[in-house]
Formats: sequence, C-alpha cells, structure tokens
Amino acid sequence: MERVTLKELGFKTRNESLAFIKKLWRQEKAECPICGSELKPLHKKAKKNDCDWQCRNCNKTYKTIHLLDEINEQMPN
Repeated sequence: MERVTLKELGFKTRNESLAFIKKLWRQEKAECPICGSELKPLHKKAKKNDCDWQCRNCNKTYKTIHLLDEINEQMPN
C-alpha cells in the first residue's frame, strides 16, 4: 500500500482538506477522493486508532496525521 499525499487529493482550499480529515476522525462515511470508493479503517481495532484509513480499490493509505502536517506546510492560513 502506498501512502497518499496531499497533492494527489486535489483539494483546492485548506478548509476543504481539513473537512475531509475531520470527517475521517469522526468515523463518518467518506469516499476516496482519487477513485470514489468507500474508505475503511486501516487497523482492525479502529475504535482505538482512527488516524489511518485505506482505499482497497486503489490500494492507497490515508495517514491523517501526515496529511495534516502537509496541510500546515503547504496551505498556511
């Protein structure tokens, strides 16, 4: 599995990016921005760790802490 980067997701604004991450952290149903498939928790014990998600269709992992760091570096304010 390959870790997805912020650039691949194509979000245009900081708010759009943050809304996506917050949706994952609230464990709401979310679609992969790349292929549209539903994202699933990466770890079996997802109730204990809601930071990492995966798309089984395009074989990408969404590590929200890394994405948040990228947002802060690339999209300040």
